[in-house]
Amino acid sequence: MPFIGRVRELLLVENSIGARVGSACLLVGEPGIGKSALAHEVARVYDAAVVVASPNERMWPYSGISALSAALGGGRGAALDSVLARGRDWPEHLLAEELSRTLHLVRDEPAVLVIDDLDEMDSASITVLSFVFGRLRGTGLSVVATVGCLDGRHDFAGMTHTHIDRLSFVDSVEVARAHLGPGTAQVVLFMVAKYAGGDPRLISRVRLTPAEAAGDAALPIPLRLIDEESGRRRRPPRSFRDPATNAVLDLLSVGPVYGYDRLRITAAELGVEIDALIDAGLVAVQGDLARIADPALRLRHHSALPAEERRRLHTRAAADHEGAYHATHRWHLSFVDPLGDRSDLLWAAADLARAGETAAAVEFAERALGGEVDDDVRVRHLVVLGEALVLHNRSVLGRHYLRRAGHVLDPDLRARCALALLRATAIVDHVVDDALVAATVDGVSPRAAESLLCECARLHMERTEIAEALACIRAVVDRDLVGAETRRLARVFEEWGMDAVLPVMIDVGGAEPVAPADLPVEQALLALGVQVLREEYASVRHQVTALLERSPRPLPMWRQQVQTVLVVNEIRGGDPVAAREAVIAWRREWALGRTADAATMLLMAAAAALDPLDADAAELVHRGRDLARREGTPALLPWFAVIEGGLALAEGRADDAVSALRAARELAPGDDPSLLRADADLIEALWLSGHRDQARAELARLEAAAERTPRRWTTLAVARSRAVCRCEQDGVTAFREAEAVLRTDDAPAERRRLSASRERCLPGVGRTPAPRALVATSTSRTLSPQEKEVVELVGRGLRNREIAAALYISLRTVELRLTGIYRKLGVSSRAHLIALQHGSTAAS
Repeated sequence: MPFIGRVRELLLVENSIGARVGSACLLVGEPGIGKSALAHEVARVYDAAVVVASPNERMWPYSGISALSAALGGGRGAALDSVLARGRDWPEHLLAEELSRTLHLVRDEPAVLVIDDLDEMDSASITVLSFVFGRLRGTGLSVVATVGCLDGRHDFAGMTHTHIDRLSFVDSVEVARAHLGPGTAQVVLFMVAKYAGGDPRLISRVRLTPAEAAGDAALPIPLRLIDEESGRRRRPPRSFRDPATNAVLDLLSVGPVYGYDRLRITAAELGVEIDALIDAGLVAVQGDLARIADPALRLRHHSALPAEERRRLHTRAAADHEGAYHATHRWHLSFVDPLGDRSDLLWAAADLARAGETAAAVEFAERALGGEVDDDVRVRHLVVLGEALVLHNRSVLGRHYLRRAGHVLDPDLRARCALALLRATAIVDHVVDDALVAATVDGVSPRAAESLLCECARLHMERTEIAEALACIRAVVDRDLVGAETRRLARVFEEWGMDAVLPVMIDVGGAEPVAPADLPVEQALLALGVQVLREEYASVRHQVTALLERSPRPLPMWRQQVQTVLVVNEIRGGDPVAAREAVIAWRREWALGRTADAATMLLMAAAAALDPLDADAAELVHRGRDLARREGTPALLPWFAVIEGGLALAEGRADDAVSALRAARELAPGDDPSLLRADADLIEALWLSGHRDQARAELARLEAAAERTPRRWTTLAVARSRAVCRCEQDGVTAFREAEAVLRTDDAPAERRRLSASRERCLPGVGRTPAPRALVATSTSRTLSPQEKEVVELVGRGLRNREIAAALYISLRTVELRLTGIYRKLGVSSRAHLIALQHGSTAAS
């Protein structure tokens, strides 16, 4: 199986080995966490030998040291063999001192040695090597070893410890795909990743039928695991020495949730204080329901239970929950009586999903779908379940259950299903399903039809697909469905300068009668969009905060979309710091496993482009443009071209800037120059490339457009463009007049753009000498030789893939080294690193 994940651990190993003077790094992790795979990946990256310790050799004193010297070979191996031959009868501390001294005396090339399961060596070797490995500095030998979990005092206290984390959700999905096969449905991969808790050994033991893997049959949860192979790595299934604690966890493992009050009574009967398990992080409680906090721990306990024991525990749990916990009672009865009706379980799944209990909701749903459920109940509750999951940002799961609902007869329920499917498909597949809307909108209530069409239009507008959005508006008008939501949508078109091409004139009314925070979330997003286009940036920030903090709290899908509006607001407001913070907050709202689409990549690229030290913008533009072509969203390409043109202008490539910005302008919708914001950069690029008459013509066009649609941005753009076109005669005076137009509340990005324009148009004129960069040259001495090589190649303009080819290392290694370099030098980007290099050179 391919090696997946472990970026953090590999970076720590890289930092340990990088100095090449000698070090020891101990990777500590619980059984099954993937220590052996990580050890062999480290060995592959550094072309190192691997010593696999075996408990079968524990009876042979110093067998571990013998294996280590054989793996080292060369001068070091011969020297260690010589010392071991002479000192087998010495006291352990004398042998340890002699081995350490010998390693320091050997003059050999730096080397890396990997030891898997160091704690499985014989005790004599462990005692000696724990002393030696703590004193490797100066030997040129770097040791990376794996050990199991360490409690209290242990032999390896003198070595650097790194705890191996569970796999991330994304990495868990990839491991599941590698194990179950590429044909496994995405929703099944998500479920396996979630219910295995990031434990790679458990993921590799999951067994599914072809129908289960395809998502066509109910998934058995807890997951069905194959038996582990017998051998030395087999561990007792129980997690704790206390049998009473294990008994409580066994009882919890057979169900997704347990009534908290019932659990307290049952645990007390077994002699366990449930609060102690909660404090230890073993049991989690939300409301009146308790569960095992760690999915992997639950799965390990469940898989270790014999079938008879599981049945006994289900019977006991069913009795515990009879009366007050009907759904949980029915859950356990479904195992005692598998042929009974399971409609109640599907109702409970929908109820849990609305409460945000996603994991339990899915488990109840899969259990229900594996048995008998009334058709009408199945359809209704699957729609409610899927809708709730989508609103809680679980779009992959939500779409799965919405599709399993099949044909929905009830018109209102059909509209809800279509609306949720539309939103889920836009997030998962990055497309707007117009066919779904067309097939649903006729035959549902007017209010539901308007919501469906307006949501379709809004999703198209997110992708700047104006023609498709207008088609949705036309459908609303043709069906005589115009309501408050359509009017607010029309107001957005009006601000975009599209009111003249609306299918009919829609009365959008006067000022907003209520604040966005007081509107339904769907309409609040449209009202906020209008304020952004009107450049009411401070007001939008206030309204976003009020909207996110209102009670009841907006559901996760809406919080994410509100955060998206804030990102757009800060980008158009031109504050790089605020934009960066908004992007961070926005990404925190992303659902597990979400991938960026072209529209998302555009926002991240635009935010990065505001910061002149952020070198990620060009790469984000490149990736976003490729995504736009693959997704079939060419309407985003002009916006990517604007960013690309601005970057080219900043780098002094005026001709490239002209090409990109002209292409953007030709494809842009509407005639409001403040929408695309390409004109000022285009005028300057034309001027610098020698097309002075064209620059003046574009300036006249911009001035006319600014009179038609006055905005603060167009005012600043006109002032900057006039200074550029006058600089040949008036020089510094032209730019001083442009600077006088600036206000204290104008965006930092606009000040920087004006200053940069002056530098490009009047190079060296009227500038005071810049202070020499105060860079501590000592920081470079903290870099390893390998890191210095990377820094040098970065300074020469090579990209990561070119650096990997030049140094004959993998792309992953280059990325890991760059991350370490950034952290050591306190920089945040490639451009910042290059600026630091130049500063160091100037200062020296």
